[in-house]
Amino acid sequence: MDEKNKGLERYAQAVSCLPPRLMHLALGLPDAARQAAEEVRLRAGGALRWCACGREHEVAGEPIRAEELRDTLARASRWSVHTYEDPIRQGYLPLAGGHRLGVCGTVALEDGQPAGLRTVSSLCLRIARAVPGAAAGCLSELMDGGSVRGTLILSPPGGGKTTFLRDLIRLLSERGVRVAVADERGEIAAMRGGVPQFDLGPACDVLDGCPKAIGAMQLVRTMGPQAVAMDEITDPADLAAVQNAAGCGVAVLATIHARDEAELGRKPLFRALCRTGAFSRLVVLSVDADGRHSRVGAMEGGGGPCC
Repeated sequence: MDEKNKGLERYAQAVSCLPPRLMHLALGLPDAARQAAEEVRLRAGGALRWCACGREHEVAGEPIRAEELRDTLARASRWSVHTYEDPIRQGYLPLAGGHRLGVCGTVALEDGQPAGLRTVSSLCLRIARAVPGAAAGCLSELMDGGSVRGTLILSPPGGGKTTFLRDLIRLLSERGVRVAVADERGEIAAMRGGVPQFDLGPACDVLDGCPKAIGAMQLVRTMGPQAVAMDEITDPADLAAVQNAAGCGVAVLATIHARDEAELGRKPLFRALCRTGAFSRLVVLSVDADGRHSRVGAMEGGGGPCC
């Protein structure tokens, strides 16, 4: 199957969680739109919208009803919403194939912490895709001979961090670098029956569904990787995993939310990451009217090659 048809198939897989009327609208888009779409947005009282390169495009049709949002959530959870209470409290629902449904609405609090949603007001269906070659232009700058450097990848939400990381894993794995993936939310590999649904190359091991902070160190201890990859560093527990892996001589490949270096520099977590010396390269991803761009810079305070 060629890349175009693979993209259309993954789009159809993602929108299969929508109620019939909305799925019909989503599948009625032209091939080019379905191929390019990165997200499908649903807001109560608004039109169905699809997104690509940071821009939203409206789909003609009747406004989305609140009950259609509830129906989408029920279908996405396979009619067992209570089974997914923990991720929904965090604002998302993992879907087969690595897709993800972001959930927004009125939060129910318990002891000051989110306990669930009273109502759903909008949903963001993020479509997971492989983009072969996404990291190819940066690869030489992220390696030192046959070794990979510790690399931190940044972009705003929806900027392509996971896609870039996935392709970087594949490229390294094809070059014989053993990469272990701590895939907490199942978005990197999209495991099904023990088999990654995305091509991560022949030298990759995946630990699926385990918190990154625990999974990364388990992989270091048991799989002997030369590099360990994780998506979205967000809290101090992740920082400890990064520091421990780097201390064992393993290169760390990770992503973090930030629009640019200036925004990144304002994050206390980033300053703590710099102090670990785990990263020597910073990949900045951006999107504009001309498409997606990537550039590599040296990480201030970073060390040399890690493996």
